[in-house]
Formats: sequence, C-alpha cells, structure tokens
Amino acid sequence: MYIWLILTIIFLILEGYTTALISIWFALAAGILTLTSGYIPDIMKQFYLFVALSFVFTVITRPLSKKLLSKRKEKIESRIIGQTVEIKKVISSGEYETYLDGKHWKAKCDKELHVGDKAKVLRIQGIKLILEKE
Repeated sequence: MYIWLILTIIFLILEGYTTALISIWFALAAGILTLTSGYIPDIMKQFYLFVALSFVFTVITRPLSKKLLSKRKEKIESRIIGQTVEIKKVISSGEYETYLDGKHWKAKCDKELHVGDKAKVLRIQGIKLILEKE
C-alpha cells in the first residue's frame, strides 16, 4: 500500500516538472492502487492492475489532453506571433537567444542578426521562434 502512495507522489512531482501530461496517467493508476491494494494481497497482481489502469487512462484520455494542449498552444501562438523581439545573445550562426512573454527563447533567423537587433516573430517551430529581421 505504501509503495503505491510513494509512487503516486513521485509521479505527481514528475508531472509538476513537465508540461506535456506525461506521468499523470501513472499517478492516477498508482492512486487507485493506494486505495485498493489492501484488497489485493499479491504484489504481482497489483503491478498488472497498475499497468492495465495506466494503459486504459492513456488510451481514453490522451485524445482529450491533446485537444486541450493544442488550444493552449494556439493561445500562446496568437499572443506571440507578430511581436517584435530584441536579440539578447548570438548562440551560433543563425541561432539566437531572446526574451519574450516573460521567458527566454531560442530563435532562428535566415539573416544574420547581432545583439541588440530587432526582429519580428513569424512562427513557433517546436521550442524555437522563427524570426524575420526588421
């Protein structure tokens, strides 16, 4: 019983450090086993139930979570695209660091930029801003 409680806490902490809903399914399954493990004395049966519950939660709720995350991404993109940013650091040829919306962003631009130059955000590609020199 205590192992499932500890695992629930660990998975919740891991989920707190990520933004992609990765370990929440395991936290839910471990939480259920925390409550029901007293009725299932065999640890292997508990483990199989954990795996099955994790799989079911992932299959059922993953499409819903993707939909929610895509809405969040659209909201962020609508706020950031079109903004003007200042280049804070040149990382390498074509790669830069900038600060926007309270966060440090890595950025790419086809044209050479220098520290202090201004650029417009065209789009977000993964975790990088794609810029156009102003």
